[in-house]
Amino acid sequence: MAYISTEDVKKIRVALKEEFGKKLKFGVRKNAGHHSISVTIKSGEVDFSDLMRTPTEQIQVNHYHLQNYGDHKPLFEKIIEIIKTSPTEQWYDNSDSMIDHFDTAYYFSLSVGDWNKPYLRKEAK
Repeated sequence: MAYISTEDVKKIRVALKEEFGKKLKFGVRKNAGHHSISVTIKSGEVDFSDLMRTPTEQIQVNHYHLQNYGDHKPLFEKIIEIIKTSPTEQWYDNSDSMIDHFDTAYYFSLSVGDWNKPYLRKEAK
């Protein structure tokens, strides 16, 4: 059964901060039911305007199709690697949707900006 503890969410938050420092600011929260986490890139020096149709748009990153994100693919790969490897129990997915069998350590989502607060681009110092 999918489950992620509060301690593991903290480990992800700390690992993201260690890796990206002040370059990017993240929001990492555990969702109701303790089976998933949401990671949001809130602000930073990276320009995501090539992925957005409007400046206030939110982007849901599909971690199964990272090739669709052009130059941002390595960044998203690194973030997802941290999400999968930082917790005590590393992420796994033994699911088989053909037989309606879902077995994963926990679910996660990655987005740039939030529905009520768009990504804020800051100038590099």
